[in-house]
Amino acid sequence: KHEKLKTVKQSLLEKMFPKEGEDVPEIRFEGFTDPWEQRTFDEFVYASGSRNADNLDLESHSVSNTSGFVPQSEQFENGGTMAEADKTAYWIVEPGSFAYNPARINVGSIGYLATRENVIVSSLYEVFRSDETCDDRFLWHWLKSALFAKQIEALQEGGVRLYFFFDKLLKSEITMPSIREQSIIGSLFDRLDSLIALHQRELDILKNLKQALLEKMFV
Repeated sequence: KHEKLKTVKQSLLEKMFPKEGEDVPEIRFEGFTDPWEQRTFDEFVYASGSRNADNLDLESHSVSNTSGFVPQSEQFENGGTMAEADKTAYWIVEPGSFAYNPARINVGSIGYLATRENVIVSSLYEVFRSDETCDDRFLWHWLKSALFAKQIEALQEGGVRLYFFFDKLLKSEITMPSIREQSIIGSLFDRLDSLIALHQRELDILKNLKQALLEKMFV
């Protein structure tokens, strides 16, 4: 069931966002008929990170390609940096912000901060927010789609290592519906993600139980 849900989500991502060059999706909620509008990110997105100039004792986070924002304390024994380290160059990230690693966004390293507390991330990250014409959850799921992956591939630059800096993000294009339709689409994919996570936890419990039983049976 877990894999089926992931397949369903992937299929919906392909069918609920218009294909390149089109202004309506293949599948749509009832009551919505207006064409979607093509926009560039510089119309509704802005840089939002502020420097941690006062060296505030905020939790340091990284951004992974699987889990989004992850506390560095969960990834490194020393939290990635020692507690007394100077973090004045770090970005302060406020709730409702996005952050990504410009050298790893091509493998999905982008996160959305849904918590209520500010955190800090390395100065290597790009941090941004969207305005009131964009639903964050709609944008979040679009950013994890193949449509955005194509934009990254087309706009990233560099030599041995490719980068997708904020100026390139601002040149990216997206086709968007009304804010109400955005909200409904975002909520649908949020519910799907919750179901997928629930079934993943159930699978993990079953695997741990199986391992424990095997250890007790063969001693």
